[in-house]
Amino acid sequence: MRLLFIIPEYPPHSGGGIATFYSNTLPEIVAQGHQVDVLVGSAFTSKLPSYQKDGVNVEFLNDNLISSNLYKFNRYQAIPEFQRHLAAAWTAWEQVNKGQGYDLVETTDWGMLFAPWIISPESPPTVVQLHASIGQIDFYDPQVDSQLQGNLVRLLEVNLLSVADQLQTYSQSNAQAWKQLIGRDVSYIPPAMPLVPNIQPFKKSAHGLVVGRIQYWKGTTIVCEALRLLGEKAPIIDWIGRDTTYRDSNTSMAAYLAQTYPDIWGNKAQPLGTFSPEETRQLQAMAKFIIVPSIWDVFNYTCVEGMAQGQTVLCSLGAGAADLITDEVNGLTFTAGDAQSLANRLDILLSWSQGKQEKIGKAAQETIQTFLNPKLIAQQRLEVYEKLIKHGRYSISPNSWLIEAVSPQKPLEKPLAFLDYLPLRELANYLLERSLKKLVKR
Repeated sequence: MRLLFIIPEYPPHSGGGIATFYSNTLPEIVAQGHQVDVLVGSAFTSKLPSYQKDGVNVEFLNDNLISSNLYKFNRYQAIPEFQRHLAAAWTAWEQVNKGQGYDLVETTDWGMLFAPWIISPESPPTVVQLHASIGQIDFYDPQVDSQLQGNLVRLLEVNLLSVADQLQTYSQSNAQAWKQLIGRDVSYIPPAMPLVPNIQPFKKSAHGLVVGRIQYWKGTTIVCEALRLLGEKAPIIDWIGRDTTYRDSNTSMAAYLAQTYPDIWGNKAQPLGTFSPEETRQLQAMAKFIIVPSIWDVFNYTCVEGMAQGQTVLCSLGAGAADLITDEVNGLTFTAGDAQSLANRLDILLSWSQGKQEKIGKAAQETIQTFLNPKLIAQQRLEVYEKLIKHGRYSISPNSWLIEAVSPQKPLEKPLAFLDYLPLRELANYLLERSLKKLVKR
C-alpha cells in the first residue's frame, strides 16, 4: 500500500504525544513492506527541510502558502486561530495534490486537519485518528477568551467526524466518548511502544515524578490538593513540563498554583522546567514512582513510558493509558479529579516495600512488551487500512451547509462588519483597556 499521513508533528522537531505515536508506529509499517509518506504541518508549524528516517519520507507544510488560503476564510476573522486552522488544513490538502496516487490517507482530529478529506468527493479513503481534538481540549480546559471558537469547533467536529470514512483511537474511554457524541462505532487499537533497554539511573531519587505540561487538565490542582491532604506524610513530587495559560491569556498556570497553594507549589510540588527526551527518560528512571494525574487525557505516554522502564505508576482513570493497568498488579489507579482518592493511593504506594514496588514494576514492563508490541500493532492497523480500501468511502456524505462552513470561499470585503452591531461604548472601553495592558507590559 501507498500511505499518506497528514499530522501536526513528527520527531525530531517535536516530542508531543502525536509525534511519539507515529514515530513508534510508522517505521514498523514500512518494515512490513508499505510506502509511508508524511506531511507535517498545522496552523502553528514552520517549513523545515524534508528528510527520510527509518524508511519514512517526511515533508513539511509550506507555511508561506497558508497566507494565501487565510484570506479565503476571512469570514472567520473574528476567530483568528480557527481561521488559521482551516487555512492550514486546506494548504496541506493542496500541497499533497488532494492525495492523488495514494491508496489511503490518515490524518488527525487535532487542528481541523481532517476537514478537506472528509468533505471532498475526490479524497482517497481516509482514516481520522482521534488523538485529542481542539474542541475536546477546550472543553476540559476552557479559556475565557476562546468560548466562541470552542463552541463552533465542537459543533463542526461532531458533524464532520460523524461522516468520516473511518475513526480510530488508542484508548477505550476516548472511543466510547466519541461514540456517544456521534452515534458511530470508533475502532480501538492501542499504541505501539518499542522495547527499549532499561535505563540505569545515576542515582535513585526519593521523589515522585510527573511529566506533563503545567496545565489544568493535566491534574496540577489535584496533585497540590492531594499533597495538602497528606500533610507531613506528603512526598516531594518533581514536575517536568512547560508552563501554560490558565483561564485567560494573562494568567499563568504556575502563577495560579503558587498563589492558590503557596504551601505546596514550589515546596512539595517542585517544577523543574523542561528537558530533552533523553534527560527526561533518565529522570523517569531515577524517580521513586511516577504519577499521571490527568483530569482527562486521551492516552498519556508518560504512563506507558514509566511502565516500560519497570517503574511503579500511579495513574488517573481519566487518562486512557489506565486501560493497561490492573490495580495493585502492574500499577495503581485513582479516581480522576479526586484529590482524596489520589492521596489515599499515594498513602498505599508509600507503604510498599522496595521489593513490592519492583514486583509491580516488572509486571508493568511485561504488560507493555505484550500488548504494545510494534509489530502486532502495525499489523492491526494495516488490517483496518486494507478493509477500508476494499469497502471504500463512508456511505453518508456531509450536507451542503457543513461543506460550505469549512470550505474556502470568496473573501468578504468587510470581514469585521459584525462590529457595527456592537455598542460603540463597549468597543471604545475594550480598546482602551487593551491599549493600557500593552503599555503596562512595555
